[in-house]
Amino acid sequence: MPNLDSAASRPRIRSPKWSPVLIVTAAGIIAAAFKIYCAATTFGSCDVTIHCRFGQIVDSMGLDYMYRLDRHFNHPPVTGTFFGLLYHLAAWITPPVAHAAPHSFPFLLRLPSIIADAVVLLILLRLHQRTGNPPVWSLALFALSPVAFMVSGFHGNVDPIMVCLLLVATYFCVEEHVLLSAMFLALACAIKIIPLFLVPAFFFFWLNRGAKPASKFAAVFGVSCLAVWSEALIGSPSYFFRNVLGYSSYAGGWGITYWCVFFLDALHFDVTPQSLNRLLPLLTVLKLVVVALAIILGWLRRKQSGTGFLATIALCWICFAIFAPGFIPYYLVWMAPFVLLYSPRWYAILTVASSIYLFAYYNMMSHGIPWYASDPSVPPAWNDWGTIPWFVMVAIGIGAVIGWRRGRVKGGNSVFAGSSPTQIALVNAAESN
Repeated sequence: MPNLDSAASRPRIRSPKWSPVLIVTAAGIIAAAFKIYCAATTFGSCDVTIHCRFGQIVDSMGLDYMYRLDRHFNHPPVTGTFFGLLYHLAAWITPPVAHAAPHSFPFLLRLPSIIADAVVLLILLRLHQRTGNPPVWSLALFALSPVAFMVSGFHGNVDPIMVCLLLVATYFCVEEHVLLSAMFLALACAIKIIPLFLVPAFFFFWLNRGAKPASKFAAVFGVSCLAVWSEALIGSPSYFFRNVLGYSSYAGGWGITYWCVFFLDALHFDVTPQSLNRLLPLLTVLKLVVVALAIILGWLRRKQSGTGFLATIALCWICFAIFAPGFIPYYLVWMAPFVLLYSPRWYAILTVASSIYLFAYYNMMSHGIPWYASDPSVPPAWNDWGTIPWFVMVAIGIGAVIGWRRGRVKGGNSVFAGSSPTQIALVNAAESN
């Protein structure tokens, strides 16, 4: 008989444990593969056609002509030049027929966004390795997010590139590298103008570290913005300020303006797009509210650590989403990585809500599955679905306020080492000075 004692005394061979890097990398590769397949086999949203037209005009007539020609061209010069170069490359690869986009343009337009998503995932993985947060399950969810798939793989815009650059700028706050933080924030503003409302939060973060870092940030950011906007500021400054800085997106389909239209319609008032001009004063007020809240949050949370600053940016995005004067469904990618770093549980809830909204949006625009191209003539019946993620944003905001009040009762700057991630996230909103 075999010696049972000796057999029992042998060390058990443990099954190999998957490392967080392997799990997240595998999820990222799978997600990228699906996005690339979608980008290669579909045309995308109506933005593909719009951006192709912008690119054709910029390539043939120049950026200054584009600003003067079309008020709907609301992109900074770097993005306009990108469209022009992209069109030129696509036309060289696949020469277009008359009045049609080059066959390769839709794929080439979406490929940089897919790459940007991969870079964002790598940054989040780096933060996980340094701090232990966000947890691996939430990183895998982020990699496989249906929201990112629909926006980067199908829609066809540059928003994920802006999000990537903005996350890099905040990452260098964690690294305490003021020059790179300022430069990447300016690059984010070179892709989309919206990160400008976050500048006060960045400035107060560096101001808390001394007058010298704050001065460096202001100088480098200001010079970098002038550099990336220089072509428009020199060639067509009035059109740049009107088209880009004055852009308000589309009112009536989200948040406060949605509920205004909802109740006006219930009371049998005219709610045609032309009649929505009566909401213009409200749009101005909402813009001021968003900027004011970003300034207040930046000041109150100026003493946060680098990782705490990531939550500050998340809360600024939440305020924007609640009070946005205008909103388009794909804006939901703007805040995704920051909400994840603020609270993985809230991020999971928001991802589910956002996925429902975006699926309804693209499914209606594409006349059902399978999606190939969006139809811009479809009435915006998806606006009602936007109330789902909007209410989630409101819940996150209310939770942050509750955490702030509890933090004041407990003494403000408490350290919650043993709290759950959600509790930490809520109470972090209270930590100020």
